[in-house]
Amino acid sequence: MLKIKNQFQTNLFFKTVKLLSQNSIPFWIDTKSLLSLMGIKLGLPLSADNNISISIYGEYFTRLLAIEKKLGRAYRFSFMSNLSGRKWIENEYCRLAVLNRWKSKDKAFKIFITPKYKVDNHYRWVDNRSCKEINVKYYDQLEEIKIYGQSFPVPHQTEEYLKVRFGENWKIPNLKWIASIDDNTILNGSILENIALTKVINNSPIEKIQLKEKNYHQRMKNMLLKTIDILNQKRVKYWLEAGTLLGIIRDGDLIPWDYDADLGILADSAAEIMKLRFDFLPNYWIKKRRIQSQWIPGDMRAIKVKTTWEKIKQINFHVDLFCVYPMQDKYRWVDSNALKHVDRKYYDTLSTIEWEGRTINIPNHTEEYLSLRYGNWQIPEPNYNAGLHDGSIAEKGF
Repeated sequence: MLKIKNQFQTNLFFKTVKLLSQNSIPFWIDTKSLLSLMGIKLGLPLSADNNISISIYGEYFTRLLAIEKKLGRAYRFSFMSNLSGRKWIENEYCRLAVLNRWKSKDKAFKIFITPKYKVDNHYRWVDNRSCKEINVKYYDQLEEIKIYGQSFPVPHQTEEYLKVRFGENWKIPNLKWIASIDDNTILNGSILENIALTKVINNSPIEKIQLKEKNYHQRMKNMLLKTIDILNQKRVKYWLEAGTLLGIIRDGDLIPWDYDADLGILADSAAEIMKLRFDFLPNYWIKKRRIQSQWIPGDMRAIKVKTTWEKIKQINFHVDLFCVYPMQDKYRWVDSNALKHVDRKYYDTLSTIEWEGRTINIPNHTEEYLSLRYGNWQIPEPNYNAGLHDGSIAEKGF
């Protein structure tokens, strides 16, 4: 992670600011980047982020898109879809990132640019899946702060603004703050109820199949059972999870319109499972999926069991082993780009079922667990979205 001073002295930041200025696109430093700068100004070690966050007025977003070709060969845009499922903004993208063209977007240092739209006396935006708004007084008129010999545009009444976003304790060093949970600009439920729903656009280049197509159903069942057999043999704790659990409990089989299979594992068993990779050969191979998130104390998101053919063809055909972390009275994990948690009672002690000639682990209090995750789980819902409809999502504002 670059130190905050170094972030604002990168060629990427200078190039981004220069392009915005040359194309008359006003911007301001925002969110945790703003908090870090104010910490420097006040002599306080306030929380920093891995990347720089800036905002622009929504009316300039189209102009911003048109300047991508001016970035040159060294840099590119990466777009983040609006995952709120609500008609809160008119754009299918809620922000974009400027980053090195040759680096992975997951590992590269980035400049995040969020468009914020003025509607009546508020500015509104979407942060990943959370709908947010704030009074116009903070953005209609901007201020400047000078640090490291540079002048940075910032929201009006900056300290009051930070109090609105981060709470009364915004000056506490190393503040634990998650934008999709703790931000005081997130819309409350009563407002959300009056906002129309909309379809979430999937911009992933990975093709999503359905198990009912071709011979995917039996092949997925074979891959799932192979994984379960290995975990059972090695006495690694696991359980059926998500749609796989739902289908087997409700229908006795995998859901035909699903595209993968899901298991849960304890995060501290991930290293042990990776040592078993040769047990999956020659038909399958396994790969770690890491993530940087304040939500969990580690960086393991999942282990994926895949076939070589579907990997080459970029087809979303795999078994997910989601890594869960015990934290106080909950287990936490990240799935479908969403922060999720459930009470420890479901995983601390497991139940079992008989399926396909095997004794297989499932969460304790299974029907209660399915009700938490799916609501009326006994009625099939083909349009279910794990990033929007799952009752275990801890995030707000969608």
